Amino acid sequence: MTVTQRAFAYIRRKKGKTAGLFLVIFIVAVFLISCFRVLNASKLLSRDIRTSIGAAFYLRASTQVTMNENGETEVTEPKLHITQKDIDAIIKTGEIKYCNPINYGFAKSGNIQFIPGDKHTEENNMGKVTALRFSALAPDFANETAVLTEGTHITEEDTKKILISQPLAEENSLSVGDLVTLTHAGLQESNGAYTDEIPVKTAYVQVEISGIYQLHTRDASIKPTAGLAENEIYASLDVLHQLQESETGIYTGEVGFYLTDPTSMEHITEKVKALPSIDWSTHFIRTNDFQYSKIASRLSSLGDLVKILLILVSIVSAAVLTLLITIGMHGRMHEAGILLAVGIPKKEIMAGFLLEVVCITIFAFLLSYLASWGVAGFLNQKLFQEIQPHLFNDSTLAAGSEDSIPTEAYLKLNSIHTFLLYLCQLFVITASTAASSITILRLKPKEILSKMS
Repeated sequence: MTVTQRAFAYIRRKKGKTAGLFLVIFIVAVFLISCFRVLNASKLLSRDIRTSIGAAFYLRASTQVTMNENGETEVTEPKLHITQKDIDAIIKTGEIKYCNPINYGFAKSGNIQFIPGDKHTEENNMGKVTALRFSALAPDFANETAVLTEGTHITEEDTKKILISQPLAEENSLSVGDLVTLTHAGLQESNGAYTDEIPVKTAYVQVEISGIYQLHTRDASIKPTAGLAENEIYASLDVLHQLQESETGIYTGEVGFYLTDPTSMEHITEKVKALPSIDWSTHFIRTNDFQYSKIASRLSSLGDLVKILLILVSIVSAAVLTLLITIGMHGRMHEAGILLAVGIPKKEIMAGFLLEVVCITIFAFLLSYLASWGVAGFLNQKLFQEIQPHLFNDSTLAAGSEDSIPTEAYLKLNSIHTFLLYLCQLFVITASTAASSITILRLKPKEILSKMS
């Protein structure tokens, strides 16, 4: 009988011992590969969050609180005037990937009936216009209080493009691709009524609806028509230029600067605050790391926990497998003695023992790899379901869309890492088998039989 025949004959004959060894190897393999999947996912997720737009700071005008003659509190925000030259100086401080200046204005249109607000009339039938380079980077979209449902976002290459809300689109039967004509407007309050401070219209621009967005929150406060969130129009920067409500290279709204690495936020903002061209007595910086600090802390804690579990499980599983194989080999001392007595070489006997264990191990590895996919799905729901930030990078912004991380992809291990993981486990198992076999086979047949007696 050949080595292979004896090995498979033993596996068929000793079904209980074979099943026990298989089950232990299977459980250990599933646990180890699942832990490595989680560890790999935490590292990749943290890396991609940092290499994408992981944080931003916004230059804003300081809010001023004053008391009017009637004893009422008034909150005013002086206009922020920042030039493209100032923006270039800030960008040179380093690690700023995108800049998103914003201008604000108002617009009317004969094609649009705006959602009525407080004291609505045909004269104040207008909407607020937020003109910017990247609509996907607008605070409402970045904070996910608004989500694009149709079409594409506005990018810096776009001209004469706008986004409107879904309620406004439904109210006017508008859809992506429709053309509408806007004209300039100005909201003012006079004698308790809201009026248009630009009664004579001289500027017009025809724009295309590139996208429709949905608001996740509803503002229940009383506001004029132009102040309702549903009436806000996001537009490319050129729209307000053509409506004569902004100047080229001059920005009166908030300016956002987006960093590639959230950990450099404090360093960059300190360098910006040192710039003499900006009056810091009337301006301030607001920061936003898109919950990176919270996510990074969770990922770091998760990674540390998995590393500890991996070390403990590796040590315990190696000890258990070694003990189990050693006990199994000592139980076969009589068999080894008989084989040696009939003239079977020691190397051939050891090869048979190794072949048995390797066959069981490989089968357990194959099934454990399939089982680990089910475990990965469970781990994704329990560990990563809430860690799905929206990332922005060159490709997604160029496409005018947000990129939500599919965390299932991070739980995958490439073929090389999987092979090395299984190879290490196989090495421990075969080394334990070989060591146990040597302690038996170094004895002579007579010594083995005497120990059995």
